Parts: sequence; C-alpha cells; structure tokens
Amino acid sequence: MGGLAMIGAIAFDPTVRGILVVVVGTVVLMGSIFMILATNSGVRVGFLVATSGFFAWMFLMGAIWVIYGIGLKGRDPAWMPTDINYTRAVDVPGSPELAKLPAEEALPDPEELLESRPLLWALALGAEGESYQPTTLTKLKTVIQPWATVSTRDLYPVVQKAREQAGEVLAANPDVEQQLGQGGTALRDEVRKQANELREEIEAPLNGWCLLTESDPRRGEAQASADGALVDNHAYGDETSTASYIVKDVFFYGGKEPCNPITEESTLKQAWHRVATAFEIKNPKLYAAVTVVKAKEFPVVAGEAPPPATIEEGASTVTVAMLRNLGNKRFMPFMFTLASLIGFIVFTTILHYRDKQAMAIRAAFSGAGKGK
Repeated sequence: MGGLAMIGAIAFDPTVRGILVVVVGTVVLMGSIFMILATNSGVRVGFLVATSGFFAWMFLMGAIWVIYGIGLKGRDPAWMPTDINYTRAVDVPGSPELAKLPAEEALPDPEELLESRPLLWALALGAEGESYQPTTLTKLKTVIQPWATVSTRDLYPVVQKAREQAGEVLAANPDVEQQLGQGGTALRDEVRKQANELREEIEAPLNGWCLLTESDPRRGEAQASADGALVDNHAYGDETSTASYIVKDVFFYGGKEPCNPITEESTLKQAWHRVATAFEIKNPKLYAAVTVVKAKEFPVVAGEAPPPATIEEGASTVTVAMLRNLGNKRFMPFMFTLASLIGFIVFTTILHYRDKQAMAIRAAFSGAGKGK
C-alpha cells in the first residue's frame, strides 16, 4: 500500500513527462546515429564507432564537471558541529584544540585596546559615528582591518569625519589632531603601523586561533551552521530560535588559508600561496568556534517594532565547536570521468585492432595469385 501511495503521488506533469522526454530524446539521438553508422559501416563497426564517440563525449562533459564543480557532484563542504560547550571550565573531547582558546574573561578589553591608541580611536569615531563603542573584539577588528593596508585616498574621507565627530578625543590628544591635520603619506604609514600592531595585540592571546571580522565571507557559513546546531539541540529551551541569543565572536583554527586576508600580501606571495596550497596533499583540519550569549527577552507590543537585541545580564557564553567536512564534491564527477575515459579507451582499442585485422586480411587477399 505504501508503494502504491508513493506512485499515486507522482504527478504526470512534470515528473513522468520529463522522464518520457529524456528517454525519447536519448533513444532517437543515439538510435539515429547508430542507424546511420550501421548502414554505412556495418552493425559491428557502427556500434564500436558510436560507443567510442559516446564515451568520448561523456569524458569531455565529466572533465568540465570536475573543473567547475557542477553537474553530477557529491557533497559540498560543510561545518559539522562536534559539541556545544556551555562552560569553558569543561574540556571538549571532540575538539581538544578548543582548550587553547582563552575564555572571554581572559581576553583583552576591546575598549581599552582602542583607547590606548588615540589616533585609531579618533578614526574609528569618524568611520562609525560618535556613538561607536567596540563592545567585542570582533567589532574592533572589523573597523581596523582595512586600515592595515589603507591608501591615502581612502583615508582622506575618514580623517575629515574624524575631525568633525571625534572632538573629545582630539581635545584630549592635541598630537593626534596635529597628525590628522598634516595628512599625506606620513599619516597613512602611521595608521597602517598602529592598525597592524593593534591587530597583533588582539590575536596574540588567542594561541593560534583566528578571530574573523564581521565582513569576512567565511563567517557567514560558520554562523549559519552554529545557528542550526543551537536550534536543533534546544540550547535555550524548546522554543530556541536565532532571536534567543546574540552571536559575539567567530574563531577559526587550522586550515590552509591564513587568518588575515591574503590580498594584503604581495602578488608574488599570493601566487606562491595558491600554488603551495594546491599541491598540499593532506588538508589540515579546520575548526571553528562560535560564541553566543543569551539575549534578554522583551514583551513585543502588537503593531510596534521590537526593541534591539540586548545581552541578558549574568548570562554565560556558549561556544559551538565545529569541524570542517571537506565533502566529496568533485569525487563523483571524477569517477564518472575516469569510467568514461576507460570506456573510450576500451572501445577505440577494440576498433583499432579490428581495423588492423581487416587490413591484414585485405593484404593477404590482395597478394594471392601474384606468383602464378
């Protein structure tokens, strides 16, 4: 009965119609080609020629699938959650590398780090507004990351806004106001230097872990996988949703890609990195740790916009540990290509030896009777 119900659920359009169209088109195309070859060259030779051409086409199509990662592909790379750690006081057996990541209390205060460099503080207020406060290390690194390689032209509008919006900082630090007034390459080099130094101060206590910025494209997929793990495991009760918590930081450990953008390096180093990682046989394990904090619950009045998300006082930090599964996206098309290549070689080899045998027979008959 279950099988009949399943068959009854299959609609004629488009499922059955699509199958019939593909079958008819395949039979007509291959059958017509085989019929033409069979009438011109014979059934056996026509079959060998048609089959060799079929496998040649399948080999070319499979090679394109492998190169571009399309068509008959396997599993895409994905993050596999290994553990949800509710307290950093307990080690995670599935992710021993997580023990190297310091707890949030052991990390430096982002506001103190920024205030220790008045020049970057003033520029941050100019770039993000007078009310900007780096509540997390991620927000701080997101702001200063572009300044590690900033150009004079890109820095100019930020400086102009900083002179308008960072009045208190400039009043307390006259030397900074003087630097902003001078501008030019000297200011650019100083901003680059301080941005790199501050970034190193952020990364030094992480023991090899990499803190991703909010603009890093790698952050989105890791955060989405962590959201799925928290919701599926009811981390904050049966009604857990993405509104139940606030994502703070996303950390990476291992892998082939460097922590900071490779585009900051020279063209030669970028090319060498591309070649070196391509020929690296074993893929180093890549871990991710997403830290979240419970959000405060507010009663939402009908017809009014909900209040902005706020961290609940006294809430502990929850860490979602994940391991990168590289998948087998190109393995299936590669095996398909390899099987097509083997089929092409087999049938063309048979065709080759048959041609040699036919030539030998024709040569033997053509020479018969010449000595009489």
